[in-house]
Amino acid sequence: MSIPHFENNCDIKEDFIATIKSPRLRYYDNLVLHIPHAGISGLDSTCWSDKLSLLNEVRRWTDWYTDVIFVPDEVASLKIHSIIATNSRFVVDMERLIDDPLNEVGQGIIYTSCSEVYREVDVEEQERLMKCYTSHQEELKSLLNEHSLLIDCHSFPSELSEVDVCIGVNDDWSRPSDFVIGIVKEGFERQGYKVRVNKPYSNSIAPVTNFIYSSLMIELNKRIYMNEDTLKVTSDAKTVRSILRQIYGILINHSELM
Repeated sequence: MSIPHFENNCDIKEDFIATIKSPRLRYYDNLVLHIPHAGISGLDSTCWSDKLSLLNEVRRWTDWYTDVIFVPDEVASLKIHSIIATNSRFVVDMERLIDDPLNEVGQGIIYTSCSEVYREVDVEEQERLMKCYTSHQEELKSLLNEHSLLIDCHSFPSELSEVDVCIGVNDDWSRPSDFVIGIVKEGFERQGYKVRVNKPYSNSIAPVTNFIYSSLMIELNKRIYMNEDTLKVTSDAKTVRSILRQIYGILINHSELM
């Protein structure tokens, strides 16, 4: 089990460890939906080497409609909050880490390379985008409390996997219980979808706070809700949206002794 870094504050770290080791009642009175890759704003101002080639990447890697499918209409009554990035991930990626390994290939917080397409970012633009990133992260953390389940909402191109729904979890303090993971898994499997845990993607965003909470990623194969050629939603999107609404309703009432 990994322990977050608290800037060498021994008292906070000891309290955190004691909290983890002590039996506690876990319940969710707050679902936070994090949707980082549905936006397409800001692309006109970027300096990519080939805009047409970039457009192909945008079409493929934007999580189309996840800002609609994951967010139910009655969020307030369900105790659900959502945070949706409006900028394209090809402008600034709110999902990446400060020291993300993908920095090495030019796909960290500010992409500079993608599939033979390159981007120039001057110092002033980099500072502006990093402020956007920091603001997003702070807003995300402000929505969390010790009874939160953070759901990281994504989609992926159909050619990457035969899996319909991928559930991603971390192997650390933020990992939900197997029972909670099972609630999400069975919610989709009952409707005939093929679900896997940490395949083809793994992990879930979990910003460090001075309390513990749960985090879980849900990745939807785009073929189960849209036409990837026309970028239009199909009628199956209603089914997916309904399943998610049912899962939220179960999770928001769930409690267990950890």
